[in-house]
Amino acid sequence: MTREQLQPLQEHDKEEWRQFLLEQLIGFLEHNRDQILTDYENSGLTKLDREAIEAHGLLDFDLSITLHQDKSHGFGLGLGFFKANLIR
Repeated sequence: MTREQLQPLQEHDKEEWRQFLLEQLIGFLEHNRDQILTDYENSGLTKLDREAIEAHGLLDFDLSITLHQDKSHGFGLGLGFFKANLIR
């Protein structure tokens, strides 16, 4: 199916998809929390230990998803690309 043959998406459909992706990312982060902290500790970049990260609330952050859709050929980041922004 070509792009021209696709029916336009309703805004609520895109928002439903965005919400699903957010829930998946949040679930992944929660499920892999300890491994993420261990990977940071083992990275060699470690200036903070696990206790400091937790004590200072550095595991509390906002997560947002921006869906990028190409406006014309050769512009943008490509079909199917999504970007997750961690907001400090």
